[in-house]
Amino acid sequence: MINFHEFIFSERLPKRYLRHGIFWLAWWLYFLCTRYLLPQVVPMTQKTAFLKLGTADILQSIFILLIQMVSCYVFIYILLPRYFLKARYFLFIISIIFLGSAVVLVTHVINSQLMPFIAREVLRSTTPLHSVTYWASIFYGGISSIKILAAAAAIKVGKNWWFKQKEKERLEKEKIDAELQLLKAQIHPGFLFNTLNNIYISALTASPKAPEMLLKLSEILSYMLYECNDREVFLVKEIKMLEDYMVLEKTKFGDKLDMSVLIKGCNSNQKIAPLLLLHFIENSFKQCDSILTEQPWINLEIQIEDSVLQMKLMNGKSPIILPKADDENKLGQAQRRLILLYPGVHELKITEEPEIMMIDLRVKLKESQENTELMYRDAFSTQPEVV
Repeated sequence: MINFHEFIFSERLPKRYLRHGIFWLAWWLYFLCTRYLLPQVVPMTQKTAFLKLGTADILQSIFILLIQMVSCYVFIYILLPRYFLKARYFLFIISIIFLGSAVVLVTHVINSQLMPFIAREVLRSTTPLHSVTYWASIFYGGISSIKILAAAAAIKVGKNWWFKQKEKERLEKEKIDAELQLLKAQIHPGFLFNTLNNIYISALTASPKAPEMLLKLSEILSYMLYECNDREVFLVKEIKMLEDYMVLEKTKFGDKLDMSVLIKGCNSNQKIAPLLLLHFIENSFKQCDSILTEQPWINLEIQIEDSVLQMKLMNGKSPIILPKADDENKLGQAQRRLILLYPGVHELKITEEPEIMMIDLRVKLKESQENTELMYRDAFSTQPEVV
């Protein structure tokens, strides 16, 4: 089956030659029909009739076609890019006048000199040729050439515009991908060093939780290094990483942190951008860490219904400590990733009060081709059951 898109826009020589051949064949048939096969006024009689088409007339049309082909390629490959596209309009107009005059002159020479000689000496024909007047040379050489030049120029300009649009889209995509990679890279260092510091403190105190923390950290790093390179990952793996992260952070607070986690509706065929929710949760733990007098708390609820993920995240915060620039930067990074990855299919509402911060996020998810449902387990044995 012919791929018309590839046939029209491919720059490979075989397809270009075939494309140009079809174009000129179609134009030659149109030119032949309009000149010889349609009813025309017969000279001296002023009557309309079908003119008889002979071998000499076909050769004449082929010669004129060759002149039109040469003028067309000169126009679209020399005059158009060298003068018109560079805004050198005066030289462009002069060149068009010169090219048109040359086409008319050569066409008249073919009609009045070359073709009569070929018809008389080569074909031995006594039938007079059609349209050997100077006006016919202007009409079929000049006016017809204007038609084909306009059509070729429209195709050339249209293709150039299409290629520029595709190049612009490619550069924009590369820019977005590079920005997303940078945003993801900004997640790793701070989280890694903070977690290593917590594990170091636990090891110094000979805490039995240190091996478990080390294992969860290795799982998180493995996920970030080997599974976050794709544009989307399975939601179950992303939530598992968030669970491990929250377990590590909760260990630092011990019994001081009141944490509630509830997850509903997660299955194996849903996908999400990697590390999309981590910024919000990381910011919540930082704000809880700033609470000195009251008990810190975090309430996280994630619900997936009809391929829409809704995350409600609330946490306590100190009313007397001003927000740090780093915290605002992390929320800004999260919002920037949402804009880049889910334009028009997400809603984010951040409500900040003196002692509480609330984040309400809704994201339209994509689904993979797999339909196998997985049972989801709860990573927090002391927290409410994950459904």
